[in-house]
Amino acid sequence: MSHEKWATLTKVSDRLQAEIIKSALEAQGIPAHIFQEGLTHFAYPVNVGPLSEMEIAVPENRLEEARTWLEDYEDGGIELENLDETD
Repeated sequence: MSHEKWATLTKVSDRLQAEIIKSALEAQGIPAHIFQEGLTHFAYPVNVGPLSEMEIAVPENRLEEARTWLEDYEDGGIELENLDETD
């Protein structure tokens, strides 16, 4: 069993944004995980400050590819389609 090394691609403070980025990376064939530290998993969620941050990580060997995709996404060069729409 191999132990893949993960690298941080970005940090966000919005769960929906994290899920969108993760899903879009996976649609490109890039595995991604969301890691969230701090007290956010307990009875009282933390929505502000560093404890609300979520880390999006990808395999270390796919980091540059993921960074390129993220830069295009953040610059508006990539539009995400609504998967619920029917043509």
